[in-house]
Amino acid sequence: MPLSTEPPRADYLLLRNDAPGEVREPAGTLRRLWSLLPRETIVEFKSVRRTYRSRDLDRLWGYLSLHYAGAGKRLGPRRDLAGVLLLPSRTRSLDADVAALGLVWRDLAGGYWQLQGAAFALYVVELATVAEAEGDDLLHLLGHGTARTAEARRWLAEQVGAEEIAMAMRELEGFDEVLRTLLKKLPIETLLPALPVDELLAALPPEQRAAGLTPEQRAAGLTPEQRLAGMPPEQRLAGLPPEQRLAGLPPEQRLAGMPPEQRLAGLPPEQRVAGLTPEERLLLVPDETLRLLPDDYLRSLPEDVRAQIRARIGRPL
Repeated sequence: MPLSTEPPRADYLLLRNDAPGEVREPAGTLRRLWSLLPRETIVEFKSVRRTYRSRDLDRLWGYLSLHYAGAGKRLGPRRDLAGVLLLPSRTRSLDADVAALGLVWRDLAGGYWQLQGAAFALYVVELATVAEAEGDDLLHLLGHGTARTAEARRWLAEQVGAEEIAMAMRELEGFDEVLRTLLKKLPIETLLPALPVDELLAALPPEQRAAGLTPEQRAAGLTPEQRLAGMPPEQRLAGLPPEQRLAGLPPEQRLAGMPPEQRLAGLPPEQRVAGLTPEERLLLVPDETLRLLPDDYLRSLPEDVRAQIRARIGRPL
């Protein structure tokens, strides 16, 4: 039976290069972390929006166990493998998981922590604290979603634009949040060469995507139903000839709200009186003519017809 709704996938696997004579450059970010790491390290990243959830630490522990079991002779003792949890700051759910697993927090200062009591070395990095302690402007993008200098934002835009880096970054949890930050802070001429058009548009709200477009360009590719959605009736019908406005309506809807004279306008006399009884035809006679008819004749008419004639000529019948 399946054990999970999605396949396990760690964010990063770091491999230490211990080749002799290799020139090592100073770390540019998370400067105190790298000296703590063994030969191989699995890194799990949690963002501000997709923050740590209950049992995520168990998930990281599972990644470590599965990776170690499949490493064969490549890894020696368990101290050759470690796990790192990167997150903006500690959460109550993380504290609860640490306590439930019987682990103990060891403060390494400056936002770095070690979880003691496990078979593998486990480290937790609070990105917001590290960014402040080390003056690391790039980490502000991942810790708080804000980079303080244009140089940091421009550097990240260049990394996103590099194909070999961008493919990995786009799969990183929270990448869309970093992208929104770039769009807000960087000038468009810096972003356009670095980011694909579809990703630029995906991060913009609808009103910004359509800004500057003509009505024809905004409606291009939309179905008639989509073009009319949200428009009031008077705008939907504006510019249509009468025959198109009435197309598809039954006769009673076409005539609804029209006074009798408008309903009959344009009809020849024979069509106006078609289907009417003699008494109903009498109601089409002008008031002056009705006043000339004798009262005895008018009293012989049906009551509903007499009532209408009384109201029109103003005399009792």
